[in-house]
Amino acid sequence: MSKERKSSLFVAALVAVAGAVSGCGGYDAEKARKACAEQVGEVTSHGLAASYADCMDCYQECGSRCAVLESAPPQFACPGLL
Repeated sequence: MSKERKSSLFVAALVAVAGAVSGCGGYDAEKARKACAEQVGEVTSHGLAASYADCMDCYQECGSRCAVLESAPPQFACPGLL
């Protein structure tokens, strides 16, 4: 196997591992929407829209580990980012 081919396979493996690790534990968009509908409720203001977007990001990144911070409007963070 050529050195160039080995390098390509190594890079592909790194990308695959990084994707698997970064997506580990996150919710899909539908499950995140359901969680955020319960946490944020109906989006009726700009503040709630920002909170809902924050919620979606958090649940898609870290799933059930997403922490709801005590604030108004609600804010969300993954453990380790607090």
